Amino acid sequence: MVTDRAELGDRIRSRRVDPPEGPSHAGKDSRRAMRFEHHRVPGSRVGRSLRWLGLLGVLASSGCATMRHHAPIADLRPCDQSFAETDDGWKIGVRRIRPMRPDPGKLPVVLCHGLGLNGTFWTIAGGEHLPKQLADRGYEVFIVDMRGSGASRRLGGVGRVNALLRQTPFLEIGDGDWNVDDQANRDVPAILRHVERETGASRVNWVGHSLGGMLMLAHLETTPEPGRIANFVDMGGVVALAPSKARGQMLQANRGICALLRVMSTGRIARPMMWLRLPGLEKVDRFYYTSANVDKQTVSRFYGYTLENPGRGALRQLDPYLEFGHMVSADRRFDYVDHLDRVHTPILMIAGEGDLMADIPSTYLTYDGISSKDKTLLRYGKVQGHIHDYGHCDLVWSRHASAEIFPNLIDWLDRRQPGVSASPQSASPQSTDGSGRVASPQISLAPSSQGDPARPTILSPLEPPSVATGP
Repeated sequence: MVTDRAELGDRIRSRRVDPPEGPSHAGKDSRRAMRFEHHRVPGSRVGRSLRWLGLLGVLASSGCATMRHHAPIADLRPCDQSFAETDDGWKIGVRRIRPMRPDPGKLPVVLCHGLGLNGTFWTIAGGEHLPKQLADRGYEVFIVDMRGSGASRRLGGVGRVNALLRQTPFLEIGDGDWNVDDQANRDVPAILRHVERETGASRVNWVGHSLGGMLMLAHLETTPEPGRIANFVDMGGVVALAPSKARGQMLQANRGICALLRVMSTGRIARPMMWLRLPGLEKVDRFYYTSANVDKQTVSRFYGYTLENPGRGALRQLDPYLEFGHMVSADRRFDYVDHLDRVHTPILMIAGEGDLMADIPSTYLTYDGISSKDKTLLRYGKVQGHIHDYGHCDLVWSRHASAEIFPNLIDWLDRRQPGVSASPQSASPQSTDGSGRVASPQISLAPSSQGDPARPTILSPLEPPSVATGP
């Protein structure tokens, strides 16, 4: 374990040669100049599963790709209703869900998925999913397909060629040219401009899961306009990782997938798994979800409609994050952990007790570094009185999330909207402790009547299942 920050920075920077000039907006040529000294990945059950997966995908027909555009319901189709154009030539797919009874006092909500997924992440569980509940409470909802996923594509001839390649197991042109910094510094501003054109709102509520939360932390640390994000809900997105066995396994898997992506599309070859699962993949799946907490139909839809290529450039950027525990820029010059104190936006962090990708210690490392005076951490698991210990994607996919998580998330947002104190649909103006029960009277998720921001509300690991007020 590396304890000295200077030593950590030196070790992270040693992972590249010929570093590009400038910060995370480095151009295409600079990115291509970066190379990592990847260690050889030893044989493992995960590796054998990936090889079987590749063989199955090559044998599968391209119909698994085209079926997404012909899905029977909109919740399974790409976000292609409209597009936000970035300043580097990408069209970001957007799906808009309009409320039947819009609340003019509420700002729009943007829902951002994580790495290697697309916008259907938020809707494949069906029923009372989060977008529906937000719309029912009067919010305009915008679901996005970030670059490299869903309906998003490059402009021009390359985009047209890639649209054809996307129906095959083969890689698209420029698949490794973009990274997480591009999503944070180019996709996010494009989405904000698009939402403003559509609604007139210059500020939004941002809800991000996994990388969709991590890239917003990166955006808030570097943007000259942090005020455009009025409120931020981070579901399982951490920029600091505590030492753990799972972290080493994720590093190994990250390098294995990156190697496989040199020859074929890992996202598209996995689509036949909506019908046929391969032996050994349960060891991979447990990082995504808890099988006892997620319906089989949701898992099937995940492989058929949601899984995408993660992008080699993004995986390369995540390599030192998984090895050293700090999320850094693609050029290795900017440490997003060291600059968490730049984040002053009201933030709600939602963590699952069974999450292997963003575990509780890692959540606290990220949460403690944020300087916002209005920050809240809610943990979901059996020790807090919930039905299950929530895994990484369980926070959105669980059959119980619609009752245990989403109402509390929306209540938190409601109390921070510019024109409303609480939604008329809310059962009670009191706050909840993350389990659906009314929290202690002295704890509030809302700003006080004097206008002071709420103190952090944390489900303490030392005092389960009570609610403890943070420092």
